[in-house]
Amino acid sequence: MSEFGERSQYVRNIQADPRVRLRLHGRWLRGVAHLLPEDDARARLKSLPRLNSTAVQAFGTDLLTIRIDLD
Repeated sequence: MSEFGERSQYVRNIQADPRVRLRLHGRWLRGVAHLLPEDDARARLKSLPRLNSTAVQAFGTDLLTIRIDLD
């Protein structure tokens, strides 16, 4: 989830090259990121861990969902 939509630098990086790496439980994984502007980001936040979701909703001004398909 991007709190500031397409203004976030990492979203601009995804637009330039959607191939990404992310660290999950100490392991680096590769995948392809997809921006989902049509997704209801506020509804999606309800399914994510509460602590993080609350902060994103409180400070986010232009929520944008990002899906990563792992290789």
